[in-house]
Amino acid sequence: MKQPVQKFAIGGLKLSLELIQIQLAPDTPLPVHEVFARLTGQHINMTLLSLDVLDGRISGAFCISAADKIWAEMALLPIAGFYSMISPVGSLTIFPHQSRMALIGCVLSAMHRVNAPIYAMASSFSALTLITHYHRMDDAVEAILSDVTLPDNHAPFRPEFQVRQL
Repeated sequence: MKQPVQKFAIGGLKLSLELIQIQLAPDTPLPVHEVFARLTGQHINMTLLSLDVLDGRISGAFCISAADKIWAEMALLPIAGFYSMISPVGSLTIFPHQSRMALIGCVLSAMHRVNAPIYAMASSFSALTLITHYHRMDDAVEAILSDVTLPDNHAPFRPEFQVRQL
């Protein structure tokens, strides 16, 4: 007799609006704080920021709203050729994961089953966030939901409105 598969209980799952991931090269001619100042000067918010230091040079990746692409390209003109964009992407956040490595493995396996690429991944004590192709997010959610249970009163997966900082 086949044993029933145990599902992981989670509190929720959230999907972002369409994003663009920007990857900065380690040899970017402007210091990272100046790159960020140029983006904030255009009122561009960054999400899922990850920085690395290699030989004293800072590089990293972050996401912005797809609606800000033209403004970001203008702000980043001084570093043209020193960054790349992956578009369209979206973030998929599962919470709380409570440092359960088995849940992380389950989510990665689900992403693999539906051939959803993982461009970035971040974890905190409470949340696991993956950046994947925006048009593969629904497939990824369906695969993940086969391995997890949500509370009956969970919030909608997609944002119902967008807050824009001015």
